[in-house]
Amino acid sequence: MDALTVLRRLTRFKPLLLLFMLFCAWPVVAGLYHMLTHGAWILMDIDAVLCGAKTLASGHSPYAIHPPSCGGNRPAAYVYAPQVARLFVPFIDAFGVNGARTLFLIVLLAPATLFLLWFALVKRFDGIDIRWRWLAFAALTPMTFVCANVGIVMHSMVLASLFFFQPGQGAGPRTGHVAGDDRWRYARWPFTVTVLLCSCVKPTFLAYFVIFLLDDIALWRRGFAFGWRAVAGVAVNQIMILTDGHYGKAWQKTLHSVTLARQPGMGWFELTNFVFHVPGKSDLNWQLALGFMAVMTLAGMAIAHWGRMDDDERLLFGMGLVPLMTPRILDYDMILIVPYAALLMAVAYRVGGGVFRFLLSWLFSGWMVWGILTYILHIEGWHRTPMAMLLFGCLTVIVALRAALSGVWPNRAQAGAAA
Repeated sequence: MDALTVLRRLTRFKPLLLLFMLFCAWPVVAGLYHMLTHGAWILMDIDAVLCGAKTLASGHSPYAIHPPSCGGNRPAAYVYAPQVARLFVPFIDAFGVNGARTLFLIVLLAPATLFLLWFALVKRFDGIDIRWRWLAFAALTPMTFVCANVGIVMHSMVLASLFFFQPGQGAGPRTGHVAGDDRWRYARWPFTVTVLLCSCVKPTFLAYFVIFLLDDIALWRRGFAFGWRAVAGVAVNQIMILTDGHYGKAWQKTLHSVTLARQPGMGWFELTNFVFHVPGKSDLNWQLALGFMAVMTLAGMAIAHWGRMDDDERLLFGMGLVPLMTPRILDYDMILIVPYAALLMAVAYRVGGGVFRFLLSWLFSGWMVWGILTYILHIEGWHRTPMAMLLFGCLTVIVALRAALSGVWPNRAQAGAAA
């Protein structure tokens, strides 16, 4: 009996299902409670941006090791381009650091977080069981919701640029199938502009253009759509570097120091750094990262082609694959990986036979439940979130291979399903 069947029987009554959801959410809920009641370091990322803007406005370098005091706040290191800090200077002048932070939290961060959570946990997807989504939610950390990083706002902007401008909207009810020439007719320009703007703050957002490779049009059209946007993105970021002014070199130095050496994240860079002891700044690490991203992209293309997904699922799939395949995943990048992982399991059930479903369902469920238990029992040796990201990455490749097998050799796949 596969794990989903067992979970459905155990949670067939609503009170039991609610208890299951609470169990899955416990690492996040309990962690948030502890952080908020024990004066933990929170809101450090928006403080970094605002204090960087204040420091720059006062004529000092926002990248200084010991910048001037910022109203008693404890900001993280400022790692964005000088131009980003200059954008926030008018808000600092008008509201002060604390006022600008409050404005950011209320007007931008709270709505963006709620939108992402709604899409990840509440929005209905007929082919995805809610139990998979809540199990995947257990991978998140409380820091996802209290670091106040602008990345959450930008992820929600990218999602909104696709979600509210989907193919077929404005032209009658959607059928779920749009002709190849019309697909992305509505979505491509808002999405492209949004990604380019976000990449000025975080260049890694250019990876979102991989979504064009997941469409179901001719391969050369996909390559062209991805290629010219990638070139445009590189050009935009090169302009940012060329116009970064007096503090450009300090920005580049701080960016490489913090993002690769001190904060490698919880994805590929952490795996290479702490498991294989590959130095963060080494050429080998970058080469391995490019190989990892290439494998994930090919796996994503295979799943998109043979995974039997409708348009809504394609949107969900692309929005989750991109942050997962980014070598440096941080807390604020993970919300959209939650429904992505659940969709992976749904696709696994569509393309795999009984043995395949049995093995993957128990692997996924056991891995995630063990992560929750390690948090409850304070078992330090298991790094719950990084290990979950490792699981999701491996599942992507496994499901891709199985989907390709079912598409290329359907007779073998049907034989496996009969087993």
